[in-house]
Amino acid sequence: MLPILISTPHSSSHVPYWLLARMLQTGEPEDLLRRRLFREGDPFSDVLFNIPDAEVILNAPASRFVADLNRDRTESGENGVIKLTDFERRPFFPTGYALSREEAEARLSQYYDPYHSALEKYLSSGKIRFFIDGHSMLSHGPAIGPDHSQARPAICLGNFGDAEGNALPGAEPTSCEPDLARRLRSALQSSLLELIRESGLKEGVCLNQPFDGGYILRKYSTGPKAVPGLMIEVNRALYLDESTALPIPGRIPKLNKALNRIVASILSGR
Repeated sequence: MLPILISTPHSSSHVPYWLLARMLQTGEPEDLLRRRLFREGDPFSDVLFNIPDAEVILNAPASRFVADLNRDRTESGENGVIKLTDFERRPFFPTGYALSREEAEARLSQYYDPYHSALEKYLSSGKIRFFIDGHSMLSHGPAIGPDHSQARPAICLGNFGDAEGNALPGAEPTSCEPDLARRLRSALQSSLLELIRESGLKEGVCLNQPFDGGYILRKYSTGPKAVPGLMIEVNRALYLDESTALPIPGRIPKLNKALNRIVASILSGR
């Protein structure tokens, strides 16, 4: 087994029915609501990052719109740990809905806390030498985000550094060695070149653009028990018809195979 951990904190579209019932009070048909929850998550990221040789794989137990596992437990605001709208600011709840402290705590206790307890357990065990924070991203930045309406690259690798993976002057250290991030970038660019061209994306594999990392990467790659890690964001245009949220035939297996091969090769030192 490779001594790595894979985390996909936004891979689920599950919403407990008591919460779904509250969302349905807007009058939105259930099939459309479920489709929106699926599309606004990281669809199929658990399949993309299914690396059987990894020591540990942790997939989200519920939708990011139940509790966002890639946020600080206390983070507030429209893109905080508990969200009331999707990324185009379309509401999930009826007018006048107010999130109570009790409801927020119930969501966090049931879904957020166990996930982070598992991350803490495995990453402090001494067995894990590297972790991957796996995501997918829209082909263009949504209304809520750092790059509204801008086209995104095929793959974004994040280690909190600059466009070459090096630490920014006066900023926090990188989550993994810059050389490793650059080698992964080169390997993915070469392996996915044909798929990137077929998808019509203008940019290939980038480092720290448009995202340089998130809460999970920062929390567990720093501190006395730090484990090196890397965020990987896969552009959905590589494998998904974004208008229907249906997979493009054959694309998900190709991406998964490339990620398996490259991660295994580089992290095992070959």
